[in-house]
Amino acid sequence: MSRNRDAATPPPGSVELPEPRETRPAPSGTRRTSEAPIAEPWRDVLLRLSTTLPIDIACEDLGRMFLDGVALLFPGAALGICMVQAGRAEPVVLYRLGPGMRRGPERDPSRLFPTYSEERIYELDDGTGTSGSTFHVAREGISEPLNPLRREMAEQAATVLGAALSRLHTYARAEESVRNFHRLQAQVIQTEKLASLGQIVAGVVHELNNPLMSIIAYSDYLTKKLGNDATSNLSEDAERVRRIGEAAERILKFTRDLVAYARPTGDSRGPVHIQEVIERALVFCEHEFADGQVEVEREFEGALPELVGIPGQLTQVFVNLFTNAAHAMGERGGVLRIGVRSADSGESLRIDVSDTGSGIPAEAMPQIFEPFFTTKIDGRGTGLGLSIVRGILDAHGGTIQVSSAAGQGTSFTLTLPVG
Repeated sequence: MSRNRDAATPPPGSVELPEPRETRPAPSGTRRTSEAPIAEPWRDVLLRLSTTLPIDIACEDLGRMFLDGVALLFPGAALGICMVQAGRAEPVVLYRLGPGMRRGPERDPSRLFPTYSEERIYELDDGTGTSGSTFHVAREGISEPLNPLRREMAEQAATVLGAALSRLHTYARAEESVRNFHRLQAQVIQTEKLASLGQIVAGVVHELNNPLMSIIAYSDYLTKKLGNDATSNLSEDAERVRRIGEAAERILKFTRDLVAYARPTGDSRGPVHIQEVIERALVFCEHEFADGQVEVEREFEGALPELVGIPGQLTQVFVNLFTNAAHAMGERGGVLRIGVRSADSGESLRIDVSDTGSGIPAEAMPQIFEPFFTTKIDGRGTGLGLSIVRGILDAHGGTIQVSSAAGQGTSFTLTLPVG
């Protein structure tokens, strides 16, 4: 709405409208200039605008279309819009200037045209309730105040723009609701699938676990026994038995990963110190690091806040990431860097995990979080590690992003909400 600072009385039959909240009278000596006539019925122009402004574009684009559409209603005037948008620190300011016009050097949203002889400001009702957005009409070199008809035009134009912005915001919220619905629907379907898969997997793993443990135990026993014999034939047999044991261990790891993917642990949530979780995961991976001579570099920000989560699941996240890093660096070794710091003004933690390994091929990047997809060729990968990582992070309200360059290494960036 707007407030009038002059005392002009509207002629009989005109609509009395609230006036803009600010106007500046012409300085003394200003040349008196009459206003240009309106090119066509102004109500038709505004009606056409109100029905043609789209709802599926950016606010800035809508504002520019509006200014272009109403420019012919205000010949000789400078037009502007100041749009306050949620999530943006600075308002969006748009201008529509005629030939030879200029705007002041200031970018004060309350006065877009501080050097003009008159500037009227109309507040926009965009449906948010706390908008603060405004429509500006400024003139230079005209001593008479904006006449009642022009004031009504400006007021109605502001109403059209506010309604268009309101429709745009409503459409954006509706789209976001639809996206959230589809996301939740996909999660429900995935949960139902995993529940069914989990029941099947639990039975299969139960049947495989004991035989595999026996194979591993006997192979370890035979490897040690045959390895002490100097006879070449027996040494070859010991190597074969050792390979049988390694194969059994890989199968056992696969079944356990499958259970972790299909039936995540139902442990209760509680306070979690992320540094303790990371250190625990590093201990679990010591044998992987020793094999490949991996050097670990830590950079933890001081006084990190606690998370609320399931410690065992979060430990699994970092065990999987650290194991993948060790495998990527291989026997030549390398450096594993772990950094933790506050993010989002203290509302979340950011954890960076990077290695100097072989990297991930570009063509494989879109698939790395898919179940059973792996780039490992030596049989060490089940293809479930990163799927488990993403599933656990999703359950904790976190995110994961990855960047990689072949031959240079891979970096994962995780975020987890605090509290």
